[in-house]
Amino acid sequence: MEEKKENQPQQPQQPVGKSPVQETIDKWIEGWNEHNLDKIMETYADTAELYDPKIKEVYPDTFTLEGKENIRNYYSVILKVFPELKIKPLGLWIKGNDALLEYYIYTNPEAKIDVISKFYLNKEYKIQGHFVYYGLSYKEEI
Repeated sequence: MEEKKENQPQQPQQPVGKSPVQETIDKWIEGWNEHNLDKIMETYADTAELYDPKIKEVYPDTFTLEGKENIRNYYSVILKVFPELKIKPLGLWIKGNDALLEYYIYTNPEAKIDVISKFYLNKEYKIQGHFVYYGLSYKEEI
């Protein structure tokens, strides 16, 4: 006797293509890996805010930056100081317009930093708020 399939739960449909949030985060990663400051900054809203404890190393009086131009100036310093910088994504979690990205930052081929970024995107899918959390730094054995 054959079972009726009409009472079986339906599998949810998987979305086709990437979500706009994932596209923004992918573009942000690509911009860093290409050392393309304009591409990185295209992902930020004009009124974006960046919360990063490493900002104090460039601007000793703060760990937050407000406005796209201030973030651009900070990122330009990072790209100059770390000409070999690369990002290797480990995981991306998206809920609504928020994203949590776990990744390694390689400041050179032997040194990596474990990082988590929390992104809050606005309705245009631009980064409005960006919080950066650092874990351990590693020196890889070659």
